[in-house]
Amino acid sequence: MPRGTLIINFKNYPEILGNKSLELARSAETVARKVDVEMIVAPPVPLLHAVSRKVSIPVFSQNVDDRDQGKSTGAIVAEAIKASGCSGSILNHSEFRVRPLTVGRVLARMRTLRLSACLCAETVREMSGFAKLSADYLAVEPPELIGTGVAVSKAMPEMVSKTVSEVKRRGYRGKILCGAGIVSGEDVAAARRHGMMGVLVSSSVVRARDWKDKIRELAQPLE
Repeated sequence: MPRGTLIINFKNYPEILGNKSLELARSAETVARKVDVEMIVAPPVPLLHAVSRKVSIPVFSQNVDDRDQGKSTGAIVAEAIKASGCSGSILNHSEFRVRPLTVGRVLARMRTLRLSACLCAETVREMSGFAKLSADYLAVEPPELIGTGVAVSKAMPEMVSKTVSEVKRRGYRGKILCGAGIVSGEDVAAARRHGMMGVLVSSSVVRARDWKDKIRELAQPLE
């Protein structure tokens, strides 16, 4: 199997605000040096530059807006995350949905800046529609399972397998990921058995007592 990918979305949990985001990113970096897994971290936007300049692993933004540079107060523009040292961004997460027509425009703009994208979808059908956009990563996450501790790879194995077969049928050649409820190495191993190339996680790492141990547990099945 190809090298797996672990994306850790910090969201805005209190455990990682301020200097804690850098601590978590460094924990991920430490594990990445010991396992053959692509490790990506996504801190809150205000902390992107502080984290990206201190770690060697890829840093993603949690979102990118379809707004212009200049007069766009409050917007997260692709050029700004590039200048912050990011190598990409999560896009269309279920907690920050983007209009379908906007997704293509944002992806095209990111490509011109050589920024990668992890494009999220809630269903097999949505993933299938996104396959033609050729994002670097496609991640399916049923919103009803996010943060529940009930892993999509175990609760909805048919959905996971169908997602893989459908996007491949559409000619997608990037990495296919899943998320929602992934809390253990067993959950990740189950996702791998059903054809997934990686996972997108959040609270299972951010709220863990020992960040390195949890990241290592989740990463090992992806080697």
